[in-house]
Amino acid sequence: AQASAGLPLVYPTGCLRNICGSPRRSTARPFLLRLPPGCPRSAGQPVEVLEAKMSMHTTEEWAQHAHLNMTKASTAQSLAHMQCDMSKRAHDSTVCNNLSMYDSLHQSMSQKVKNSYRLIEKLQKRADSIEVSLQKTSASQSALEKALRDKDVPLQLCNWRLEQREKRPLREQVRDVVEVALEEEKATLVETQKRLSDAIKRTKGMVIELRSSLDDVRLDVEHKMQALSVDEMCLRSTERSMHAVIERTPPPNSARSGRSPNSLKLSRHQVALQESAKNEVVRQQDAERMNRAHSSKEEAAKMLREDNQKLMLRCEAIALDATNKSEKRMQERVQETQSMRRRLEGELRETMTRIEHTKNTMSETKYQIKALEEPIDLTSSCASWRKQRATKEHIVDPVSTTLQEHRMTVLTHQQDLLSHHQNEKGHLKELQERRERLKEDLRDKTASLHIDLNCLTHEAMRLNGKPATGLSEQKLSRAMRVDRAFVPGAVASAR
Repeated sequence: AQASAGLPLVYPTGCLRNICGSPRRSTARPFLLRLPPGCPRSAGQPVEVLEAKMSMHTTEEWAQHAHLNMTKASTAQSLAHMQCDMSKRAHDSTVCNNLSMYDSLHQSMSQKVKNSYRLIEKLQKRADSIEVSLQKTSASQSALEKALRDKDVPLQLCNWRLEQREKRPLREQVRDVVEVALEEEKATLVETQKRLSDAIKRTKGMVIELRSSLDDVRLDVEHKMQALSVDEMCLRSTERSMHAVIERTPPPNSARSGRSPNSLKLSRHQVALQESAKNEVVRQQDAERMNRAHSSKEEAAKMLREDNQKLMLRCEAIALDATNKSEKRMQERVQETQSMRRRLEGELRETMTRIEHTKNTMSETKYQIKALEEPIDLTSSCASWRKQRATKEHIVDPVSTTLQEHRMTVLTHQQDLLSHHQNEKGHLKELQERRERLKEDLRDKTASLHIDLNCLTHEAMRLNGKPATGLSEQKLSRAMRVDRAFVPGAVASAR
């Protein structure tokens, strides 16, 4: 202190410190070492050595000076002791507060990690559930698309049957029950396709929403897992740091029984703590809200899948019922046409019989007319011969009367037979015309029957992935029992 203040350094007699600081015994008288002002003593620095002069102070001053030094030393000792006590309490407070904050930080991090694990587990379960729901919804969409494609086959068959029936003869192109049933079947199939298409659109929208929900949940899980890894790393670091601090600065005895309960209450960051706790609550509420929203989305997807399943079953039943109804009406029409053909064939046979009978009658009439030529010639000859009688004998006798009556009778019958012969010709012509019309009608009925049988013997199928019509061997055998002359006209094209 004297050297720092620029005062001379006084060493006792017999002790001299060299510039390196090593003591050395000497028998010389006391001396003064004067250092340059503001310059501490260091090795190798020159020191000015002065000889000590005789003191001019009194004994009282000497005693007072010693007493003052001792008083100041005692005061300095008291102040130092007080400072040591204050520092000790500051040390203990620092250790306690530090350990308390370590404990609070550890609890906060542990709770945050537990919350993150719980949220991640819940969201991961929701993501797995959404993925399963997405797969089921995609499968439902595929089933709808398959059901829609399946309706193309019966619709193709229905349109083909309508086209085939348009080829019927003109007189057979009537709006019968078959045509009505086929039109109803077509309308039903078109309506089912429309319903299935609408369902596919809704299902596609739901699939997009589920994929978006799955991406959102997975992204949130990824963010939470990243934050969890950071929090776990911080938690492990905090535990290691806390153990190291406890080893370096163990807590005082007064703090080993328990942490200070008022350490957090006396914190100056209560507002920040409340705000951070509120943020954590909001974070958990957001995760729970997301979980509920996506759960509702899954419920909507489940209801949509159930509706799709019911719709497919209903459309399949409606389409099958319409197809069965059309085939039943065609079978009824075939039976009706076949019955009409039988009646026409019977009528044709009767007409042909009548034609033959009329022809035979005409031949008999001709023969009878030819046979009347002999009596006419006879009566004419006899009358001419009797005119050659003598005048006296030229009278109207019974022979003349009988000849006249015979001639008139024969002529009358001749006119009557000629009239009958003309009528027979007219009836024969009418019968022949009726026969031709019956044949034409029978041909038209047969053609119509074969068209309906052709429609019945073909069924819906897929050829090279495209809807087509194919011949059914079982149905063909039944059709051949109806008419042996039936030949399927579309076998080659269908195959």
